[in-house]
Amino acid sequence: MMNKLGFVLSVLLLQSGCAVIEEKPLETYHLANMQQFQQDRPWQFEGRIALANEKESISASIGWVHQLDRDDIELTGPLAQGRLAIAVLPNKVIIEDGDNRQEFQGAVESIFTEQLGVAVPVQALRYWVLGVNDPHQAVVELADGFGQSGWTIKFKEMQSVGSLILPRKMGVEKELTKIKLIVDQWKI
Repeated sequence: MMNKLGFVLSVLLLQSGCAVIEEKPLETYHLANMQQFQQDRPWQFEGRIALANEKESISASIGWVHQLDRDDIELTGPLAQGRLAIAVLPNKVIIEDGDNRQEFQGAVESIFTEQLGVAVPVQALRYWVLGVNDPHQAVVELADGFGQSGWTIKFKEMQSVGSLILPRKMGVEKELTKIKLIVDQWKI
């Protein structure tokens, strides 16, 4: 009797392990649906980012808090090794690595390129991460994204955040520079 019970339990456990879970279909990207995010409002997300060019390659966890006049970006290396806190204000960037605090005046993109070794269009990226083009630049619509200022922005996966649809996976490229972003959690 015990062997039969053990056999039946084993079969039931194996069957439950093979159950098919129906997944919700992924949302597709459409620029026209995203225009509501061009108005500036606070948001934040946590995720992972990879930055690369012909000389440098950086992978990190990212936390980004956007406020109306300030962006706070925190990068943490693999296995929580190394932390870089970046505050972006109009014409000013503050970088803290735990031991040092440095302030830089000037064009934000130039400071990022100089300090990280990889071009990061952070002023436009604050729009792009939301799935919308920077309203201050010309845009070329693509099937799964758009192009701006020589950059190609593609949205590989969208996700539901409450009643909103926001990017989950995106890629940004210009010549040999590539940025990949995966958003694990949004707060709008």
